[in-house]
Amino acid sequence: MSSLKDFVRHELNEMPGPAPQPPVPPARAKNEKPLSEAARAQARQIMKGALYYTQAEAHASTEGWVESDETVASKLRSKEEFPQG
Repeated sequence: MSSLKDFVRHELNEMPGPAPQPPVPPARAKNEKPLSEAARAQARQIMKGALYYTQAEAHASTEGWVESDETVASKLRSKEEFPQG
């Protein structure tokens, strides 16, 4: 049995065994692209895009990203209820 001193001094008597082989991934069809569950749901139009669920109303303009008054008020309420620092 080795101690911490042996470990620090690199004087271990035993070496670790061989590393196990990595698992073989399952085979896929040649034309099938890997998709996450969310991407499949969006492709089938079961689920909307990520920004749909944020309830943020904003649009791009020449002055930058402009949010609606409702979105700004909602964010202010959220920051008052759940301060982040």
